Amino acid sequence: MAVPENTINGGTVGASVMAGVAHVTIQQPPEPAAAVLPLLPEPAPLPSVPPGFTGREDEVDGLLDLLGRTTPGDDPEVPAVVVTAVAGMGGIGKTTLALAAGRDALRCGLFTGALFLDLQGYDDTPVEAGQALDGVLRALGVAVEQIPPEDHARAALYRAQLQLRTRHGQRILVIADNASHLGQVQHLLPPADGPHRLLVTSRDDLPGLGARLLDLDVLAPEPAARLIRTAIAIPLPKDTRVADDPAGAARVAELCGFLPLALQIAAAQLVAERHLKPAQLADDLDDIDGRLDVLDDGSRTVRAVLDRSYRRLAPTHAELFRILALNPGPDVSTESVVGFTGAAKARDVRARLTALARASLIRQDAESGRWRMHDLVRAYATERAHAHPAAAAAALRRILEYYDRTAWEANAQLDGPPARRPRVRFQDRAEALAWFDEERENAIAAVHSALGAGRFDIAHGLPTYLAKHLSLRRRLGEWLTIAIISRDAANATENRHDQAGAGDNLGIALRELGRFHEAADVHQSALVLYQDLGDQHGAAGAWDSLGIALQGLGRFEEAADVHRSALALYQDLGDQQGTAGAWDGLGAALRGLGRFEEAVDAHQIALATYLSLSDEQGVARAWNNLGNALEDLGRFQEAADAHLTALAIHQDLDDQHSAATAWNNAGVALRGLELFEEATAAANRAVAIFRELRDARRGGEALDELADTLRAAGHPAADVRSVREESADAYRRAGAADKAADVLAKPDE
Repeated sequence: MAVPENTINGGTVGASVMAGVAHVTIQQPPEPAAAVLPLLPEPAPLPSVPPGFTGREDEVDGLLDLLGRTTPGDDPEVPAVVVTAVAGMGGIGKTTLALAAGRDALRCGLFTGALFLDLQGYDDTPVEAGQALDGVLRALGVAVEQIPPEDHARAALYRAQLQLRTRHGQRILVIADNASHLGQVQHLLPPADGPHRLLVTSRDDLPGLGARLLDLDVLAPEPAARLIRTAIAIPLPKDTRVADDPAGAARVAELCGFLPLALQIAAAQLVAERHLKPAQLADDLDDIDGRLDVLDDGSRTVRAVLDRSYRRLAPTHAELFRILALNPGPDVSTESVVGFTGAAKARDVRARLTALARASLIRQDAESGRWRMHDLVRAYATERAHAHPAAAAAALRRILEYYDRTAWEANAQLDGPPARRPRVRFQDRAEALAWFDEERENAIAAVHSALGAGRFDIAHGLPTYLAKHLSLRRRLGEWLTIAIISRDAANATENRHDQAGAGDNLGIALRELGRFHEAADVHQSALVLYQDLGDQHGAAGAWDSLGIALQGLGRFEEAADVHRSALALYQDLGDQQGTAGAWDGLGAALRGLGRFEEAVDAHQIALATYLSLSDEQGVARAWNNLGNALEDLGRFQEAADAHLTALAIHQDLDDQHSAATAWNNAGVALRGLELFEEATAAANRAVAIFRELRDARRGGEALDELADTLRAAGHPAADVRSVREESADAYRRAGAADKAADVLAKPDE
């Protein structure tokens, strides 16, 4: 790109002699520092900021501060940092941001001149250090014949030229754009004791440069949509498609991952195709496999930008990049990457992840430490993975097996007495819960991936390992979804034992959602399968699960008979834990029949058995159920003690849902003792937890109990009615219209 020549002492100097130096801006001071100093080149403007630049106001202000609008270097104990780097993935707008900040820095007088160099670091022939120095020296007015051939000599002359401008009272900003390695820019560092600054943009964070780093992220949703709107309005000022379809434009922005380059390409397509609506373009982008094909307007393409970064990776880094694309969830921990790559040394994996982050191909969350790919980077990485089909298949197999195996090990810590829990990977329940909390999304995504990959063993088994955790955290919709996948996978293999187990898991999920009719049918089918297979233990569990579903339907006589069948089987098998569970279920059915003394006896047997097994969860459940039976007998103090004992155990086990149930039941017992203030506090605590867990059905139940407590305490009827209406609304949201009607039919005074 040619620029006007400038005359210096009778000679001519080209401000852009070499490819890569785009522009020079040198503003002449009003008076030279000394008459003997040579004249300096006339200024030339920086490249223009592209139209539609938006959403980066905070980043521009941040760069101005870093470049010296504030004066951190005034403190003699704090050395000035003369270089600032803007890092980020390709297409994120680093160049535009640097130009915007540079132009603002000139306008506000931070600098008297600026140089802009495109180092073409990610092209096939990047500008090397010697070339960059040659170009910048010419731009600074050095005659061609005075430029030495050696890099170190050119660097010394460059520093001398900057010192000359310091004596002239000039402050120069050098913008080195698209640097790919430290060697391209290290000789461009200005003297540390001068007023000049270097601003570098790169997809790598260039460790060793000593720069203050601005890590640029994608745009926020609203500025992203505004960029599309502005990019269309410039060539087509009367176009109303974005205004007419703001939801479609928002979808386009989201599917572009809010990446400026992708947004500009999408806007260009809307400009080129005048009848294309934003919603239609969003539909085209919705296919992740073809998204990169859509984001190509002929002159610009997201794929090409990412390809230039990928080609620079070392083979081991490129391999990991492809593997990460196959991870089914939204992000991944370092520990998981070590696990599914089978690396012998964790530090090797950390080093490779760090290298990918420095190349701006992945990002690490500052708080969680987990690694994430931008959606478009993932789409590109997936393409690269599919170009190596055998390696991709092997990697996916390792990933799925890792989540399956680890979920099994974690689930083993959540059920049964501690003495019976294998300590293969997790030492205790807290460690297992923490893993589930961190990896839930990945593990659920792995279920879907396993089904698609034909790994029916994992698609069937993994949902059963996730069930307990999803129940504890009340992720019931997710539980139901993967329980259905588990059943479908079992049906695909025609393994009748797997079909029975998947049916039992599905039935429990349906039961927790209050869909008792469906749950009873599924448990009945599982029971028949277990009986046909001669699996007495499986049959006993199915009997017990069926009994609980029947209780939900109010069929207590049938439920009691079913629990007795489960009890007999468990006793014949010598399964003490199963026996305790059957006694607990039988006690609840007896309560429904109004046989409260027998219910107390059944729950006490269950409690004693769980205590003998040191099964904390079973003990807590039995205490809670015993408290309910004691309330039925009017033994409120004993009931309150039982519920509060259960509450303490549930809290220790980090079982917030069961703790909320205990709070609710304790409130009922305290109301029976006419301790209304304490009862109200307990009910409110239950309501708060159920809301936090988004359990509308149980929240409706807790609100109903709160209304009863307020009524018993003599609160105004209007207050009681307000809480009853909240309860009814919660029941309706849970699909329990009959319960809502029952609540609203109750008296308020």
